[in-house]
Amino acid sequence: MTEGSSIGAPEKVRFAMIDGLRGVAALAVFLYHCNEGHHLTNLMAAAPAWFECIVRQGHLGIAIFFVLSGFVIAHSLRKYSVTLPLVGRFLLRRSVRLDPPYWFAIALTISMAAISAHFVQGKEPLSVSTGQLVAHVFYLQEVLGFREIGPIFWTLCQEVQFYLIYALLLAATRNDPAQGMQGRATAIGVAVAALISLLWPLGIVTWEPWRGSFLPLWHCFLLGAGAYWTWQYPRMALYYFSYVAILVLSAAVRMDEVTLAAALTTMTLWYATRTGGIYHWLSWRWLQFLGLISYSLYLTHNPVSGALFRVGYGLTGRSALTEAFWWVVVIFGCVLFSAGMWWLIERPSLALAKRIKLEGQNAREMAGIEPRSI
Repeated sequence: MTEGSSIGAPEKVRFAMIDGLRGVAALAVFLYHCNEGHHLTNLMAAAPAWFECIVRQGHLGIAIFFVLSGFVIAHSLRKYSVTLPLVGRFLLRRSVRLDPPYWFAIALTISMAAISAHFVQGKEPLSVSTGQLVAHVFYLQEVLGFREIGPIFWTLCQEVQFYLIYALLLAATRNDPAQGMQGRATAIGVAVAALISLLWPLGIVTWEPWRGSFLPLWHCFLLGAGAYWTWQYPRMALYYFSYVAILVLSAAVRMDEVTLAAALTTMTLWYATRTGGIYHWLSWRWLQFLGLISYSLYLTHNPVSGALFRVGYGLTGRSALTEAFWWVVVIFGCVLFSAGMWWLIERPSLALAKRIKLEGQNAREMAGIEPRSI
């Protein structure tokens, strides 16, 4: 394969495997929170140890999301000469795509907490200050030290920092898509970024430069970007595999499950690009559907599942059998709710975001997908 080529890639492609992995990640985080929310205590006590172990590892779906973000954003920007104005349009496009569902999820979380406090005796209402709400709207709650309104919103703060720094890195190094590896300055810039990102997973640095900094998890994002760059520029393979090997060895020694999950995800992506599986692996309809609604499912599964479990257990009481029954009901209920949210909120947001051109109509358009979700 020559540099910049894609195995059997048509001019416009869809990475079915990316969507499938999104579905896997969203479902894993959802099932994890069902257990962490103490909705399945009797069921887990009666379940085999291996089953409980799988559910408890569901939080690693977040690592999968970060790696996928790196891969997709690297793909989205690869064919553009990134300038500061383009960075602004890129961030506006991502904002239009991500903000409305995110803002709806914030409102839903606050509303469901208020309803729960009204009907459940002794439950304290969720107190949200104006500053806390405004900080959430702009993904700044972690940076400004506000308590999270929802347990998964912190990941959006990380994502936004990833997008900004990666785009600025390309702009600062004046990347040139016509050159191998985007030009020498860009290649060096990416290498320096990778080296800096190793400081946290290796345990060399244990503090954050600022509250809510993305740096401790930057390597997850760069693992995804590295898989894409290595696909497009095979000369990068030695550096990419060295980076992955260092992270795997360190994670094995430090028992860092997040980094191990990210490394497994990036290697799977890389292998899929080499074999063409990126276009058709995990293409089962149900999993592609979960991938389609994964952002909505990820954002809203906590308040929706909490309400459904409470109503269900109020009707039947709790035992291992009833918990298993209501777990199934809750899964279908959350998927149904997320599908409606995708149709009413995400779909229009995506359509509007696509109208924001990163360059003029005559510019070279990227060959590939528009990210459906984070």
